[in-house]
Amino acid sequence: MENIKYLLGSILTILVICSACNDEWKDEQYRQYACLKAPAGSTVTRIRVKYKGEDGTRYQLPVTISGTTANVKDRDVHIILDPDTLDIYNKEHYYNRTDLYYRLLDKSFYDIPNPVVHIPAGKQSGLLDIHFKLKDLDLVDQWMLPLVIEDDPSYNYQSHPRKDYNNALLWVTPFNDYSGTYGTTNLSVYTEKSNQPIIVDTRTAHVVDENSIFFYAGVTQEERKDRKYFKVIATFNAETDSTGTVSLEAVYPDILNLQVNGQPGYEIVNIMDSARPTLLRRTVTVSMQYTFEDVLELPGYTTRYSVRGTMSLQRNINTLIEDEEYAIEW
Repeated sequence: MENIKYLLGSILTILVICSACNDEWKDEQYRQYACLKAPAGSTVTRIRVKYKGEDGTRYQLPVTISGTTANVKDRDVHIILDPDTLDIYNKEHYYNRTDLYYRLLDKSFYDIPNPVVHIPAGKQSGLLDIHFKLKDLDLVDQWMLPLVIEDDPSYNYQSHPRKDYNNALLWVTPFNDYSGTYGTTNLSVYTEKSNQPIIVDTRTAHVVDENSIFFYAGVTQEERKDRKYFKVIATFNAETDSTGTVSLEAVYPDILNLQVNGQPGYEIVNIMDSARPTLLRRTVTVSMQYTFEDVLELPGYTTRYSVRGTMSLQRNINTLIEDEEYAIEW
């Protein structure tokens, strides 16, 4: 009998505790702060923006109200530029390598029509419209749009006290049909004094315009201080829907002394994935052969290189998503 009484008492205690817990969750567990919702992963958020020349491309940055309960009132969240955080980030990560610093994106390349995002009561989020026009943006440097929520006693909100929540360091990366990371294990680089090829796994191709990209000649590293002198622009000239020629041009011909051998070309192959029927695998393969000189690495000495082979870019595209920025699985 005593055991039964003890058991009933224990059950009653548990029910009371559970009831109290349920009631507790009806109240706000945290303060309701205004936040910028940049994709998670690191302090810097890389955003892919379709390159459209003179035409603008819209990007929408989510602005949210944190908390465990619904937003209780209308809020107008003010967003401003945050160059100070960008300066701090650069100095903490790159020290005296100023050539690797993220550059503040000039206002000529973007527009924020309305920097105040209205979030009505009962809603948890709104969207900040950013319009990009990226024609003539030189991607030798990396470009950043740093934003932060502005606080003021007269505003009807408070921004989140944590830096990673109240600001967004947006690394703006334009793309076209040919830009991205190419596999280059089939692209061999030789010096004039060696028959042993130099091979790297990948090569990054950056946007120049709708049909052009640039990469650095041979195995020139992205982190090299004088990398801009080794830019090679590749322009894709379509002949059919899947093939065409490629024109190679040095940005600094007097320094690079680029010589193209034969006619570079490209081929595009589209294959639907067998395991995921809505996934399109698109592969762009570029074949080329050229020579160039490096007169900058060792003063007074010229190193001559020859390059031949192919490099390939694969994109996985979700055909169910219309917006290209989100359809590509980066």
